[in-house]
Amino acid sequence: MSFGLDLSFPKELKIRRTSQYEDIFGKSERLRGEHFDILYVPNSLGYSRVGLIAGKKKVPSAVGRNRFKRVFREVFRNNKSLFGSLDIVFIANRGSESLNYSQAKREIEENIRSILS
Repeated sequence: MSFGLDLSFPKELKIRRTSQYEDIFGKSERLRGEHFDILYVPNSLGYSRVGLIAGKKKVPSAVGRNRFKRVFREVFRNNKSLFGSLDIVFIANRGSESLNYSQAKREIEENIRSILS
């Protein structure tokens, strides 16, 4: 499956099932950031997949939780090649709902580069 320049976001790129999240939580490494944490584990699929977690304790407003997910989904969708072949879960921390696209992209790029190097 090739997802090079395609800007779509099909179901295959999403981590959706509880069992998939449990596998990642069991095997993953964690990278802590200022606004979010990243759990990541290499996969053998040849493309990356993403999962998003925004809990009520960290982001109390439903609008904020939805904004976090929307912004991070868009960063992932537009920059699929940056992530290599990883299963990645972004976990929101306090203040993550206030990030705009460019701030989120910058912070994600810094973290992903440290993972892949």
